[in-house]
Amino acid sequence: MSTLLEDILNELEIRPTNELLSHEQTIAPNLKRLKETMLNIGHLVDPLIVDKVTGTVLDGNHRLKVLEIIECPHAVCQLVDYKNDKIKVGTWLPTFNEPLSLVTKGEIKTEAISYEDGLKAVNGMRAPFMAVTKNNGKMECKLINPGNYKIKEIVEEQNYILTSAIKGIEPAYIPDEQLVEQVEKGSTVFFRRSYTKDEIVQTAKAHHPLPPKSTRHHIPDRIIRLNMKLGWLHESKEGATKYLRDMLAQRIYTANVRRYTESVIVIY
Repeated sequence: MSTLLEDILNELEIRPTNELLSHEQTIAPNLKRLKETMLNIGHLVDPLIVDKVTGTVLDGNHRLKVLEIIECPHAVCQLVDYKNDKIKVGTWLPTFNEPLSLVTKGEIKTEAISYEDGLKAVNGMRAPFMAVTKNNGKMECKLINPGNYKIKEIVEEQNYILTSAIKGIEPAYIPDEQLVEQVEKGSTVFFRRSYTKDEIVQTAKAHHPLPPKSTRHHIPDRIIRLNMKLGWLHESKEGATKYLRDMLAQRIYTANVRRYTESVIVIY
């Protein structure tokens, strides 16, 4: 067995879907599209990224939900050590093309604040969001529903704001480091605090998933484009594992598996 095959198989495992813990809610239109795609191609394209100790799905919550909907008993998981410092956690920020007054229904309270003080307030859980926009060439920041919150209350308040206090406008989501860039382009960005690894695992264990796109995991050496047939995942764990091993051995033999050591741009 080649070293590359051994390395890959050491990271992959077939696990029952009912033992995996989702930490994040799904987005209905995205889930529908993904379900149609997976059924059309008949593959689980990318493995789920899973904490090997707790079974928390770090990346692939929509894929897991599709597998549950189609009653697929197993999933291919890339197991990682979530305590590894190389795994970083950020977030995605809800972003709107309209000013705050047109985005919300008026059912929320706002408090004007400086950008620096707003960051401290949100990171200190004194508000679920800070709306950041540009008005007359100046950055304008407002805390949304300021108060004193615990983790569960922050989750509930973010859910309320994104589902009930918004005027039916579907936000785009941007990486947290693009906040200032998007504001400069005229967007209204809802800044929110990034969750810690412990908070993510605990919400998953408690079956109280976070709002959609709450977490953005930076995971080195992801395995992508595995393309495991869904039919194989309906076999026993042993049978699915054999299919996985044989498929990878064949693809390595035909030079269809590569490890990239540099950052790459993937065009889908």
